[in-house]
Amino acid sequence: MTITPRNLIGHELVGLKAHVCDSRDPTLICRSGKIIGESKEMITLDTDTGNVLLPKSVCVFDITLPDRTVVRVDGEYLQGRPEDRLKKRLSRRW
Repeated sequence: MTITPRNLIGHELVGLKAHVCDSRDPTLICRSGKIIGESKEMITLDTDTGNVLLPKSVCVFDITLPDRTVVRVDGEYLQGRPEDRLKKRLSRRW
């Protein structure tokens, strides 16, 4: 299944490029790189200066999909593991 802006929340983010466009922590703004890890609360980016841990709850990300579409996502929607995010979304529809 291909990743689209509509189903991005339920997908695994590892391997996609991300850029922090806004954050409540000003030191995190403008960090960009490839997502190499994702946990329930954090995203690990591989940047030019090394690996950076970013809390999902305080950041707004511009995520580049494989077809080069850029999607802006509030980190609050990315909270939790991908399989848990999909379950939450399905339970709201039922």
